[in-house]
Amino acid sequence: MEEMNKNQENKILTFTDEDGNEVRYEIADSFEYNNQVYVALLPPEEEEFDADVLIMRIETEDSGEDVLVYIQDDEELDGAFEMFKERVSDEYDFLD
Repeated sequence: MEEMNKNQENKILTFTDEDGNEVRYEIADSFEYNNQVYVALLPPEEEEFDADVLIMRIETEDSGEDVLVYIQDDEELDGAFEMFKERVSDEYDFLD
């Protein structure tokens, strides 16, 4: 799991990868799919050119803190991505 800092004002998340590099994403959407909550992340607008969407599941740890989790299951990821596409089809163009 990646370390996460959240800037509420801009909805920007900064992840620190395993090599210590910072990667920024903007929250494009959050939604429920199959009784789980997901978030769709895109590079911030100033960096967005044919951007890949990052879909992550939100889970609550025993401490009550919400964390973002990478989705390992392809079927779950595909289903969540399709839900995101349906929700924002009027805002974004997707390549098939």
